[in-house]
Amino acid sequence: MSQSAKWYLLQCKPQQQARAQWHLDQQGFECYTPQHQIKRVVREKVVTRSEVLFPGYLFIKLNLESNWRSLRATRGVSKVVSFNGMPQPVNDSIIVALKHRLSETTEPAPLYTSGDRVLITQGCFKDIEAIVQSVRADERIVVLMKIMQTEQAIQMTPAQLAKAS
Repeated sequence: MSQSAKWYLLQCKPQQQARAQWHLDQQGFECYTPQHQIKRVVREKVVTRSEVLFPGYLFIKLNLESNWRSLRATRGVSKVVSFNGMPQPVNDSIIVALKHRLSETTEPAPLYTSGDRVLITQGCFKDIEAIVQSVRADERIVVLMKIMQTEQAIQMTPAQLAKAS
């Protein structure tokens, strides 16, 4: 690509971001889909997985010589994000900052941290609100809850909790 290439934002069709990326890669376009590591509870286990930072969108590098018309016909692509009918380039510094920030991050953020308000979702204390006191190395969470006018510390698994709204 020539020096005049700029980054643009593409909106993808629902649930077709990976398909769009694959087809654009096959056409020789340079694309960037920022991803980060997250922790989730899946089937009562804490798992770490990669998740797209901006679901439904990806960045693409284009210049005046690029085949812009082929973008609309590419499977999975909905449109180039535009303002007043004109595609607007994304500042290069944003892409550089995203790449730098995401390359630095090695450990995903914990599911819960001290002070978080949580709702117990299972067991005899179901639907009772509590406060996270600490998170142990074995992924068990110590929560404080009021029982009979006194605060009690109880250990829970991540699968037994949800963030309180």
